[in-house]
Amino acid sequence: MRRTPRFLVVALPVVLVAAAFWLRPASSRPDSAHATVEPTLPLTLELQAASADPVHGLPPRLEATLEVSGDLQDVSLSLVLPEALSADAGGLETGQPGSLRAGEKRNYSIPIRSKRAGAFPIRLEASFRLPDGRQFHTQQGIVWRSGAAAPQGQHHAGAYEWMGVPVDEPQP
Repeated sequence: MRRTPRFLVVALPVVLVAAAFWLRPASSRPDSAHATVEPTLPLTLELQAASADPVHGLPPRLEATLEVSGDLQDVSLSLVLPEALSADAGGLETGQPGSLRAGEKRNYSIPIRSKRAGAFPIRLEASFRLPDGRQFHTQQGIVWRSGAAAPQGQHHAGAYEWMGVPVDEPQP
């Protein structure tokens, strides 16, 4: 019968413990920064619908908020409306690029009018350029209801819903 040398009995556990400390995940190392899965844009758009306020004489309106976390150049905003809606876009006219500085926050109140009752998709689009030359295009949308009740059922707070199909059923 063959015997294992004594130094292997002692050295093997020491090597395994050292390898465990050396190969630990980067997130558990104190000097590592937490990386995100995807980078965030330096411009945040928020779009909300505000109902009419007859007491103060205010029509229904869209409340748009822009928050900037980095310097932006050639910022262009546009409001995309269906044919049945009209709005006084004010400072959101297309073709007026501007610059925004880090930490800047802008609020827009846009009166809207509807030609008929219904649910209408509204989109706020923004395009901008970073100081290093990269260009981006982003958008935020909502469904505005004029004289139409919200549909019955679940509300998923803007999350996507995907219908599940059992694996054993054939896919088209």
